[in-house]
Amino acid sequence: MSTVYFISGLGADERMFQFLHINCRNKVYVRWIQPRDEEPLHEYALRLAEQITEPNPVLVGMSFGGVVAIELARLLHPRKTILISSIASSKILPWYYRLMGFLRLHRIIPVPLLKRFHFVGPLLFGAKTKAEKALLKQVILETDPHFLRWAVGQLLNWHQPDHYEHAVMIHGTADRILPMGTYPGIIKIKRAGHLMVLSHASEISAILNQILEDCDT
Repeated sequence: MSTVYFISGLGADERMFQFLHINCRNKVYVRWIQPRDEEPLHEYALRLAEQITEPNPVLVGMSFGGVVAIELARLLHPRKTILISSIASSKILPWYYRLMGFLRLHRIIPVPLLKRFHFVGPLLFGAKTKAEKALLKQVILETDPHFLRWAVGQLLNWHQPDHYEHAVMIHGTADRILPMGTYPGIIKIKRAGHLMVLSHASEISAILNQILEDCDT
């Protein structure tokens, strides 16, 4: 059975996957490492790949973790790459994200100031329950400012013009952070927001278990 490696969103950790019930013995949560100054995403992925030691892995990336999963897939050629609330092409980024990247606004916006506005996070991310809101607030406040600025810059300037076809995509129809595109074969979760891995954990778990079962047949 393949080892499943989970890669969470911006600065988050395995807590984002805590409500999933996956039928596999070997689960590994990839830990974010501190990026070097001006480090390109592909070089960062090369260093992150040191944590993925098993052959024929399955990569599960959420949000920015999905973008990183694609970069890792180019290096590792995994058995399966699964994207949750993520994108498979930089073309799908909303125009205002691309404008922010072009203007390099992520370099000048004070990250500590952004953290003070964590109370708007539930609306943007789709966190509804008390537990979801508390976890989101905790993750926002704990995220390292240097990492956050670097990661946002990498996302805004990511270059993947063609749809990455070697991935299974699971996306919520009500995602406000990374609105769902029109990818062929995308698995849609109705009325789910960006944090559907928490809010729709049972549905996501069932889908992942089916994918993993197909991987091992």
